[in-house]
Amino acid sequence: MSRRAPTKSQYTGTWHITEMDCWDADYINFVVPGYIRIDRDGHGFMQFGAVEADLDCRVEDVADIERLEFTFQGFDEGDPISGRGWGTASGSEMTRRLFIHQGDESGFMAAKTSPAKLQSSSAPRVIRLPKRMPPAGHGLEARPYSAEVLFQQHRPPLAQFARDLNIVPELVPEIEEDSWGTRASLEIWFQEINGPKLTFSIQRAHFKRKETYVRDLENFLGDIETLTYVEQVQIERH
Repeated sequence: MSRRAPTKSQYTGTWHITEMDCWDADYINFVVPGYIRIDRDGHGFMQFGAVEADLDCRVEDVADIERLEFTFQGFDEGDPISGRGWGTASGSEMTRRLFIHQGDESGFMAAKTSPAKLQSSSAPRVIRLPKRMPPAGHGLEARPYSAEVLFQQHRPPLAQFARDLNIVPELVPEIEEDSWGTRASLEIWFQEINGPKLTFSIQRAHFKRKETYVRDLENFLGDIETLTYVEQVQIERH
């Protein structure tokens, strides 16, 4: 069995979808700023509008032109979708075209960015949570959130905080700044520690149901509050 070659660096990273032929900016950024993430191992993910899909990418030569070919599989408002597409990169810009199986096709432009810039480009709504929340129903929705945890005087190591909450590290042995972890249907990006404050982002894992995500998010926030070294939690809805 042949092994997949690593995806070339000019294609890897996070790309903000800036323009699409078939949909305007309001739709592209409906839930989160529309984006595509391509990993070095050829896997990836894209999200725009109500579309969320996993990518399987390979660099191919087509008519003597190198381009990134990909297939995708995911959901559009909960309905299964699949399709294919391609893209060519020039510096920090990428031109692409995607074809939804038995559906729309669209060209689009994307600009290379970072997860931090992508998160900050949206305008969050703030929900301030007390130390003790009611057991259910915090007005949570199936959307990404940014969270800020204020610790008491003795802040634990980040890896301990993650272990206490049963968060599984991704790609690193232990959770650290600028790393990802998972818990149930949650994907959690730990951004930075600034004194007694920890900032991280939470989003729904690929192919997980919305109601499952909301339930898991409520449980996660509740578990944070049970930690004796936590003073307060604040979340921002994107």
